[in-house]
Amino acid sequence: IYFMILVRNLSKSFWRNSVLEDINYTFSAGKIYGIMGENGAGKSTLFKCIMGQESYNGEVIKPKPLRVGYLNDTPFFYSFVTGMEYITFCLKARNLQINKQEINKLNEKFALPLEKYATSYSLGMKKRLMILGLMLQNNDLVIMDEPFNGLDLTGSIILKQWINRMKKEGKCVILSSHIISVLTEICDDISYIHNGKVVANYSGKSAGEIEQSISKLYFNIEKDMDLP
Repeated sequence: IYFMILVRNLSKSFWRNSVLEDINYTFSAGKIYGIMGENGAGKSTLFKCIMGQESYNGEVIKPKPLRVGYLNDTPFFYSFVTGMEYITFCLKARNLQINKQEINKLNEKFALPLEKYATSYSLGMKKRLMILGLMLQNNDLVIMDEPFNGLDLTGSIILKQWINRMKKEGKCVILSSHIISVLTEICDDISYIHNGKVVANYSGKSAGEIEQSISKLYFNIEKDMDLP
């Protein structure tokens, strides 16, 4: 196993507000990494720093040119762009040939109306379209911010199968999710970011163990709460 990306002493501030502090990761080929954390903990900012979309202090080291795919947490599409045009753009960005037969074959699982404007899609359909584009790009490493949000059961199953296939092919997947059971099912490494710092590693732990640990350590939440 060799590393694809090294993150060393990465810190990020917006004005005087520290968002990430001294983050260190080694992301290796053939592994799936899960990152958890409450809203505003810094997960999305970390992904944007790795992708070069945000400035930062520290280092993000890539030993060789990598084809890196990125799925942000909020789907966005330009007006008057069809699903097929979006997929075509994704393939052209990787200098790949446009094979509509292959696109339509893969889309049989997603059942997307590719001839319609992407802005008319539901949230789940938009998520499916972005994932379809990533699947066709043949990336070496994929970073996905809350990819399971908005997906239905079928979409979630397809996504899990694809993530596991990428692992078997010696590629790397980094994803965030609030769904602990999803991470324990597919990830080799699970870490927790709290207030901009990596505070725990839960690799090998069950979903119940992780939930109990987070409740006690970070939020003092009793297991059986008296809810109204």
